[in-house]
Amino acid sequence: MSFMEMRQDQLRRREAAAEIFVSLDAFEKDLGRTLASGSHLVGQLHLARVKANVSPVIGHDAIDHFVMALGHITQALGAAVEGHHSLEETRRAMRLPEMAGGDKDIIPSVVQPAGQLAQDARTVAR
Repeated sequence: MSFMEMRQDQLRRREAAAEIFVSLDAFEKDLGRTLASGSHLVGQLHLARVKANVSPVIGHDAIDHFVMALGHITQALGAAVEGHHSLEETRRAMRLPEMAGGDKDIIPSVVQPAGQLAQDARTVAR
């Protein structure tokens, strides 16, 4: 493969990475907005119940369902963090430049046990 062909491949990879970054950024922002609007909804349901001077039993099932949905959204946020870590590994393996000015510190995995996080922090500090 010639130098020019290798350079064209590199440019195509960078372009693809930039497109992925735009999609990832939109996805993460959408999850955040969904969490915020769902939390607002749950708060509004409670306030509406108080304002209407009705029993806490009224509408409790609906609130419970929305709170469960918020739990699923937070799980999705955790999975998105893990996906972000996977993309970072791929970026490094392909020697692509960083696309954003996000955290430069190592972000602990959401699935690591707490003891492992402390050990990782000590390793990084060395």
